Amino acid sequence: MDRNRIPREHKTMKKIGKSDIIGQQGMSIIEGIVLSMGFMFYPTGGVEAGIDGFIELRDAETGEVGNLLLQVQGKATERDRLQGETGETFEFPCADVDIEYWTKGTAPVLLIVVALKTRKAYWKSLKEWFADPERRKSRKVVFDKAKDEFTREAKAAMIAVATAVRPGASGPSVKKSEQILANLLEVVFAPRLFWAPTSHGTDKSFGGALGEIVKPSRGEWIVRSKSVLSFHPLDEYPWKKLCDWEAMEEFDTTEWANSDDEDRQRDFVALLNRAIGEFVRPELYRDRDSGVFFFRKPKERDSLNYAYRSLQNTTTRRVVGPYGKKKSDPRQFAYWRHSAFLHRFVRLAGKWYAEITPTYHFTYNGQDTDAYAGERLKKIKEIENNAAVMGQFVMWRDFLTTHGAEDLLTKTYPFLSFRAVDALELDVGVPDDLWKSQETDPASPLFEYALAGETVENVT
Repeated sequence: MDRNRIPREHKTMKKIGKSDIIGQQGMSIIEGIVLSMGFMFYPTGGVEAGIDGFIELRDAETGEVGNLLLQVQGKATERDRLQGETGETFEFPCADVDIEYWTKGTAPVLLIVVALKTRKAYWKSLKEWFADPERRKSRKVVFDKAKDEFTREAKAAMIAVATAVRPGASGPSVKKSEQILANLLEVVFAPRLFWAPTSHGTDKSFGGALGEIVKPSRGEWIVRSKSVLSFHPLDEYPWKKLCDWEAMEEFDTTEWANSDDEDRQRDFVALLNRAIGEFVRPELYRDRDSGVFFFRKPKERDSLNYAYRSLQNTTTRRVVGPYGKKKSDPRQFAYWRHSAFLHRFVRLAGKWYAEITPTYHFTYNGQDTDAYAGERLKKIKEIENNAAVMGQFVMWRDFLTTHGAEDLLTKTYPFLSFRAVDALELDVGVPDDLWKSQETDPASPLFEYALAGETVENVT
């Protein structure tokens, strides 16, 4: 007699099938992971229509709970391979009636699939996943085995799912120290300003007359009420030919920089804007319509790379590159993408800073603005993540803090320079997973399009 076998005393005994055991094994693994996060797990038990349990968010330090709930639909399998499994993904088919039930409720529903052979679990927020009509039409959930693994590290993302349903709700804190890299550069400017009367009433008139005397002419000046304010001594050539240099007055620049008078502040910012245009030459050009400064395509090449010091090492970024092919002539590129930035001068706590916003400029020939520039920029900004933007800022920080320095061929630019601002150390932070969608696909063409140019090695 087999001692491991329970004797049957009656042919009508109740049975617990193998599928029930598999399901309970899966729920035990799910519950263990949830408890490791410090959250509570409540199995549904008894009759249920598609929800196997509830997760209640709980602050692990204080024990406080706030009635923030996530519903769980658990699935477990003993198979060696998951359905539709590849090296990176697998699929889970869903019935229309189940999708309708999961997405119509008031609480978020998590589908958690457990592979018992490996004791690994994977999760998706079903309301978020099936919000896409194409995904709903396919009636299947696609899991990324690396990104969607259900472990205690998924805690922050689960809090984001739960709190998104109730605006204003706050979930348990996720303690994390963080460095904040502000997109600011400290501005250092020349110590003296010069003022003198002039017969010219506008910048255009003064600039035109200056251009007739000397080419190329410099732009570190502004005209206001028939007087010129400049970083240049106005009693020197060619400025003395355009103003009453004998009436010139010299001022400490701080009289404008630290002034609370709005007119003086506007004039000082206008002067800084003129100076930065001269400072970045000849490497950068300014688009008059958008105001961005951008790298221009070299005359003899289709692309341009820029080497700089990143946060960790020296790297190279493609700052100008061609993309696509014209339908009318496949031998020609459709457009060029140029690394660019917008800037704004601001005074904070008595100091002046340049606020740098990385962006892109698009041209159809490497020089003139592309007719679809707005659409191309909108598309790339929609999919570009925080790390990519930070990488661009670090490049522009390197450019602006090292450009204009003296070398064997050139002298230091005298009127304007920039200094890096130290990162801020914070005791709290926001986990990176909360800033990006759970379904972002690094393999998609748009994702590659957004990050193309991060380094030369990454460009195909």
